Amino acid sequence: MTIFWGLAGIMLCVALLFTLPWILRSSKQLQGTDLDALNTEVVKTQLAELDADLSLGRLDQAQYLVARQDLERELLADLSGSSADSVALKVRDGRWAVLLLIVLIPAFSIGLYNQVGTRQIIPLLAQADTAPPRQGSSTAGGAHSIEEMVERLAERMRQEPDNAEGWVMLGRSYTVLKRYDNASVAYARAHQLVGDNPELLADYADALVMANGGKFTDQAGALLLKALQTEPDNVKALWLAGHWKNQQGDYADAVRYWQQAAGQLPPGGEDAAVIARQISQAREHLAPGEVVEAPIPREEAAVAGKAITVSVSLDPQLAAGAAPEDTVFIFARAVSGPRMPLAIARKQVRDLPVTVTLDDSSAMAPTMKLSKFDAVAVGARISKSGTAMPQSGDLQGLVEPVTPSGQAIELSIDSRVP
Repeated sequence: MTIFWGLAGIMLCVALLFTLPWILRSSKQLQGTDLDALNTEVVKTQLAELDADLSLGRLDQAQYLVARQDLERELLADLSGSSADSVALKVRDGRWAVLLLIVLIPAFSIGLYNQVGTRQIIPLLAQADTAPPRQGSSTAGGAHSIEEMVERLAERMRQEPDNAEGWVMLGRSYTVLKRYDNASVAYARAHQLVGDNPELLADYADALVMANGGKFTDQAGALLLKALQTEPDNVKALWLAGHWKNQQGDYADAVRYWQQAAGQLPPGGEDAAVIARQISQAREHLAPGEVVEAPIPREEAAVAGKAITVSVSLDPQLAAGAAPEDTVFIFARAVSGPRMPLAIARKQVRDLPVTVTLDDSSAMAPTMKLSKFDAVAVGARISKSGTAMPQSGDLQGLVEPVTPSGQAIELSIDSRVP
């Protein structure tokens, strides 16, 4: 108890150390304040505002005079009082507050301690400081708890080797912990029990790839093909198959798989944007003139005929400003709305003059297709940098509006981007 009351006394002194100087200083500052001067300055500011309102026409002359007289009367009333007596009262109030705090703080502290405190707090704290940590406790308790639960699940699977649902859960748990070798083993056992379930096959293939450092194996590829045989529109299997083909350098198949996966995704989402970028990057590796036939959903069969055949040539007067290996982008975009191309083809200057067909198979995103628009702008641009974004000095040509109904148009690259 001696220790406790000693600490309580120290804390009381600290509290008074912070409060008393502030109160005394406030009293001294108030004692030295010229309230008459302060009131005068306030009224001067209000009078200036009245003058401004009069000059701006916010007040007429009668309203101005009434408001000015009110302010002058208020100032006289303030100056007629005894400011010295008022200040003296406030100073005395401050001194009384000091005396009250000296008495009330200890009394309140003791009363509060008697109500909610305990005389054993100091011994208990001492015991807590010297007690050894409980077994299994850690600052990373959350992560350890997950690992402990996964280990318990693994032990349960050793006791219940035919529990297919448990093996799937164990595989997913190992994947969360990035223990991909263990996940592959768990999925393999689940596959033995369940068979060729598309979701399971896709997860199994994913675990095999991650266990192999991100590189696809023949086994992973075979699992994906088997999943797509059972469920052709399985998004995860299509997405992984696109990565598999892209890794092999088969960019046309990669685009085909990704386009089919994109057709299953909700428009405007983050996944749709990511897969659109992957499709665009894979298209850049396609050979000139290579066309990827994207699968067209049955509900869009009626608009499959919407296309534009574009014959592109380069104005001879600008030919000196283009090299044979410069990239030529031929595209269609909405007349008004997003600048993202609805369809695009990539060629080189050496291919000019050239004729291409723009349709839904050359779309960059499943939600932005040529067939969804009645009028578009068709353009061609020679890019020195090889990038799709226009840059100053690029050569270009544009025709608009064009109806995508299978018609053929002539397009000349005849101007320069400012």
